[in-house]
Amino acid sequence: MRNKILIAALVVAVIASVAYAALSQLLTITGTGTTNGSWDVAITGITQTSASGATDATAPTYTDTSATFDVNLAYPGATATYEIAVANTGTIDAVLDTITGVTEANAAAPAYITYSLSGVTEGVTTLPATTGTNTATVTVTWDAGSGPVNPGETKTATISLNYIQDTP
Repeated sequence: MRNKILIAALVVAVIASVAYAALSQLLTITGTGTTNGSWDVAITGITQTSASGATDATAPTYTDTSATFDVNLAYPGATATYEIAVANTGTIDAVLDTITGVTEANAAAPAYITYSLSGVTEGVTTLPATTGTNTATVTVTWDAGSGPVNPGETKTATISLNYIQDTP
């Protein structure tokens, strides 16, 4: 009797397995995600807007994300001011994430030549897609209160503006 019950249970299990296999289907889900945004935020130019006792040791240069300055200052109080133009011609809004190079340049010798950057602020300055532009102003100054110095000393600075996607 026991063997008959065991055999019956096995037969029921086999029939249930076959029925499950016959009634089940393979479910296939496919999908495609497509992005159509373009990222194109870059420095587009550097213009000297004023100079007093200053000349370029080498012409300012730039890449998409950084600008390099090397200025000869003739006397204490001499300054040079430049505008860095940044444009967003892509389709994604951007925000200025980090600014580097100003603090590093000012920490280097000679201490009496300083760089400052204005017109842009980390986390605040935005560039709307396709039409956004920013202007950052860089000023190089020989401290008017500095004492005698070694002639011919210079300080080169590379200032980087790192923009990221502006997410609401």
